[in-house]
Amino acid sequence: MWKPKTITIVTSLALFGFIGLVTDSPEPQPTTSQTASQAQSTPTASASQEPEPGSNETESVDPEPKATPEVSSSPAPSEPGQETANEELVAEESGSSEQVDRFTFLLASMEIKPEVTSGYDRGLFKHWIDADRDSCNAREEVLIIESLEPVTLGAGCKVLTGSWFSVYDGVSITESSKLDIDHMIPLKEAWDSGANTWSAVRRQAFANDLDLPQALIAVSAGSNRSKSARDPAEWLPTNISYRCQYVEDWMVVKTKWDLSVDAREFEALRGISVGCVN
Repeated sequence: MWKPKTITIVTSLALFGFIGLVTDSPEPQPTTSQTASQAQSTPTASASQEPEPGSNETESVDPEPKATPEVSSSPAPSEPGQETANEELVAEESGSSEQVDRFTFLLASMEIKPEVTSGYDRGLFKHWIDADRDSCNAREEVLIIESLEPVTLGAGCKVLTGSWFSVYDGVSITESSKLDIDHMIPLKEAWDSGANTWSAVRRQAFANDLDLPQALIAVSAGSNRSKSARDPAEWLPTNISYRCQYVEDWMVVKTKWDLSVDAREFEALRGISVGCVN
């Protein structure tokens, strides 16, 4: 089940134009803190790496996404009897503006740089752990949280049945064995985007992040394995109505964990974001 989250943002529609200038130029060159062209123009070997059952790739919490400035506009009715129509118009415009600001903020938060393409080992990200020692590890916790109805439990807090909606492919599932817990940012993608410099403790926190709702998500095993370790330039959910939320959640997790994006990934995120607010 998908859990939308309010994100704070920096209001600036003009930022899309600025971002366009940055990314539309041929092969951006890396600077100390900024972007460059993608390390590879084709998917890396990670794209074919299939996650093990019951998981995918993820990260844990750090800085929280910032707070959103209020967006307000309220045109006065030109004549009596128009108040309702004008109020509805203002609500629509405010909602659209909020959405633009949200994507603008997230895109502006992305650091563009080439990916690391070696050294990844899934074992470097310890999961699933029982951080609060309640006998339910992170996988079972996600299944319990995201079930649309009370779950049935077996020995050792093993979730057996419940009701889940796999947002990647729009499939309803009642048996936990048919679900994987996907790391929104695959573990290999995280490694390539900055986790290669982290401590083992930070990598463990990322791989078991229950604090950020977007970080871990219960989806059908088939959709999770189809995604594998690929980023939005290489894979998007087949459930088209979820794609805008998907790229937003992808950027939320990357922002929280200070993970970079490569040039192709950024272009994909920007292109989809523009379509989401138009």
